[in-house]
Amino acid sequence: MKKWFSHKKIRSICISMISILLSLTCLFQFYYLPANADEDISVQIVAHRGYSAAYPENTLSAFAGAYAAGAKTIEFDVRKSKDGQLIIYHDDTLVKIIGKEEPVGAYTFEQLRQLDDGLWFSDEFAKERIPTLDETLSLLKDSDVKMMVELKDIGKDPEFASQVFEAVDKYGLRNRVIFSSFNYDYLQSIKELDPTQPIMVLASFGKTNLPVRYPAEYYGVNMKTLSPDTISAIHSAGAKVYSYTPNNKQQILSLQRMGVDGVITDFPTANIM
Repeated sequence: MKKWFSHKKIRSICISMISILLSLTCLFQFYYLPANADEDISVQIVAHRGYSAAYPENTLSAFAGAYAAGAKTIEFDVRKSKDGQLIIYHDDTLVKIIGKEEPVGAYTFEQLRQLDDGLWFSDEFAKERIPTLDETLSLLKDSDVKMMVELKDIGKDPEFASQVFEAVDKYGLRNRVIFSSFNYDYLQSIKELDPTQPIMVLASFGKTNLPVRYPAEYYGVNMKTLSPDTISAIHSAGAKVYSYTPNNKQQILSLQRMGVDGVITDFPTANIM
């Protein structure tokens, strides 16, 4: 009989099938935990990049809108301009604003300041500007809102973490801030400055060994990869787990039933649907 498949092809097919089954398992764990539509949301709600469902993300309007909507915690992203200014912006490139894959870090602050950071979202927000970290902290300092300050991974920069830390300290806001990042080196730098300062490790994959490999007080994990076992491991380590980015009530309730402490969502309103 003619051999239709080589051993190499068979092995490749088996690996693909296992990968599919694992993916389906993760989805099953998340999407099929029962949750009642009338159940109250009791986990902490964090405004992802401000009220980013209703305002252009990471802008002063989004932060003010989140606070006006009742958000108790606001998350935003910090990176650097070419000339070292700490700015609030999520993406690596400016494609969202100018339609070109131009790196944010290739532009000076004055060049970035000339760009319209609201028109891409809606005509209503035309002439919105990319804010600085100073402007954001100044806006929020007299409120009672807490902040999750994400340090974007901008590569090797020995001063980045300390500059963000010092800016927060200058406004006397360290007791209202959790520093977060996918780059654990940045978070370790924060801990060197103040071992008591809480940090959040951000993770795309919710592995149970997270608290062993990356000790922290908080973990922010992709909701599609989060499992009850990972949540249990984080809680056993004395830490808290948040998940990103559920954007409807059913998803939030499902995560709540899994045992998360909070969710980071684009819809930080009490009447989320």
